[in-house]
Amino acid sequence: LQSEEYLAVAQSLSTAELRALCDHDYEIATTLLPIQTVGVQGDCRSYSYVAALSTSERPIPWTTLERLARVIPRLLHNINRVVYVIGEAVEFPVSDITRTYLNDFNIAHLQWADRLANEVLNGLDEDQRRDPALEVCVNRIQQMPVVMVPIHFDRDPMERKVSTLRSYVLRPFITNDFMTGVAALPGRDIPEKSILEMARRIRARVPLTSRVMIDLTAKPPGTTEWE
Repeated sequence: LQSEEYLAVAQSLSTAELRALCDHDYEIATTLLPIQTVGVQGDCRSYSYVAALSTSERPIPWTTLERLARVIPRLLHNINRVVYVIGEAVEFPVSDITRTYLNDFNIAHLQWADRLANEVLNGLDEDQRRDPALEVCVNRIQQMPVVMVPIHFDRDPMERKVSTLRSYVLRPFITNDFMTGVAALPGRDIPEKSILEMARRIRARVPLTSRVMIDLTAKPPGTTEWE
């Protein structure tokens, strides 16, 4: 027997979409993040929550993740943005945030993360010299904001750890007019190696970093940048 929830989902999706979402045997974890971001609904701006996908499956199933990013906001209207958390699957829920202020300390960390990501985008190594192992992919996209979010992953609720770290979101974006557009998908629009290297450098070099994510949301329902 099929549950009422499954039937409701099936009625909202095409046969091809439903088959694409169900045709895999690996686990994709979903974590609802306790933050809201700006999105687009019709002609209006809206604020809704972020769904974070993660998996330990390798190679990373980018096509399936992209399909989920398309479908989730259509099914759950209180979600307008879907990200993928780079690294192993997220095991624990996130129920609180790290207290964060707009001050020189946090701005400096965000600028640091942005610089590291853009060095990779321009094919540079950690000494800012040309790295032949990295593609120069700055011309593959129109924009790539780097966003700091007050999310501290990987805390077992039983240990009652205080939220002290922050995470970063990469937003490589492809558009002709910035009115609509799509997320640049690793392995298709931008090299996966470049995205993973951005995440590695940020986690290794920016203090107090929890995880790095990549935004997979098209516009609409998400906006190009976060707010």
